[in-house]
Amino acid sequence: MPKSIIVDPKEVRKPGALKIREIPLNQYSSSPQQEINKYGKERLISVYRDMLLIREFESMLNLLKISGEYHSIKYNHLGPAHLSIGQESAAVGQCLALDVEDQIFGSHRSHGEILAKCLAAVEVLEEKSLLGIMENYLNGGPLKVVKRGDRGDSKELAIDFILYGVLAEIFGRENGFNRGLG
Repeated sequence: MPKSIIVDPKEVRKPGALKIREIPLNQYSSSPQQEINKYGKERLISVYRDMLLIREFESMLNLLKISGEYHSIKYNHLGPAHLSIGQESAAVGQCLALDVEDQIFGSHRSHGEILAKCLAAVEVLEEKSLLGIMENYLNGGPLKVVKRGDRGDSKELAIDFILYGVLAEIFGRENGFNRGLG
């Protein structure tokens, strides 16, 4: 707490009651067609893709942690694996409502949220912006790695960039989005 805020224990600990407005529950009511009209079919397909990518990413981490192998690729991940399997829709859904500039603050189970936020940004950013971010972030280090498998589509390249950068971070590698420092 900042030192400039004075907290008087006698005041903050005295008995009282919290009065708040009514909180509506179970109010969401929409049909699939209304959602298609609101977001568009292509956007909803990308939402589903994002949920699948996040589930596979988390499942991969789980397999590496449990068996030391994923699709015949062996890796001994000595670090923790705080997974969010089953929470993909919440992560992707919250990011559907956010703008590119909006920030999220995660916890120790934030892989899915981080991926969802990045994937949502990829969906709306223009190609020039995507390429600029990838070329300039960490002097393009992660981009150099994923460009080897480049399929020519800037959005697919950006998805590979995100998956690689997050995974490199989890594994404590220099090409991770925080240089492997966590």
